Amino acid sequence: MLSLVWACYNTSIRQVGPRYLNIATELRSKIIDGTFGANQVMPSEAVLSTLYEASRITVRKALEVLRKEGYVDSRQGFGWLVVSPPLRQILGRFSTIEEQMAEMGVRPRRKVLDSEICSANPQIAQILGDQEMLRVRRVNLADELPFARVTVWIPSIMAKDFSLSDYEKNSFYELLASRNVIKRPLSRALQTISAIAISLEDAKLLGVPVGSPALRCLRTTYDSAGEAVLFSEYVFPGHLTEFVIELVGGVTSIAPSGLRLVD
Repeated sequence: MLSLVWACYNTSIRQVGPRYLNIATELRSKIIDGTFGANQVMPSEAVLSTLYEASRITVRKALEVLRKEGYVDSRQGFGWLVVSPPLRQILGRFSTIEEQMAEMGVRPRRKVLDSEICSANPQIAQILGDQEMLRVRRVNLADELPFARVTVWIPSIMAKDFSLSDYEKNSFYELLASRNVIKRPLSRALQTISAIAISLEDAKLLGVPVGSPALRCLRTTYDSAGEAVLFSEYVFPGHLTEFVIELVGGVTSIAPSGLRLVD
């Protein structure tokens, strides 16, 4: 009997005060216990209104409380997000994303979506030559949160001994170096970054709204003789990553090293 009274007392305590504060308390608890993970897109105000049987004005007031406390923020095209520092990638440094993530204490993982042997399309043929290609699509995860869709093209003759397990466990840089399938070491990459609205397919893969802001990175990797070896496309949700470059004095170019003005 005492336990029943205590349970009722606890329930009455939770309902004391303005409704928006009660909703804020419940949402805060879900963020703290990981129900809503770092950088995750929160349910929309309309969905939360239905779940909590409250008006959108009440729900928005609850979210504003959490914004002031630093738990959430709103972004154009995304809605409300659980706040977490974005993944920083250093431009001008020849390394994989996974290497930089590991240095930041973030656990990287790759998940293969599909792979196929295909003909080179005109764009790939211009870069890697008109030959048969291996195309691999993967989702990159940071602490199990999807943060990039990656597609890699490489001449199939270089990848004839690779397996799906290899694509998940290793970067292509590591595979090419360890299997001795290239004559010369990889030495540099040319990367172009542009802003896009995320597609329906990528939105589903990365857990963000369709049409929300994203960064599209096209990278061509070269060996020490300047021959293109592989081509890759990365799509990053705009709120999950930022690219960093150091600007130094004494540079005569109008654009800093590593960046190029687009016509």
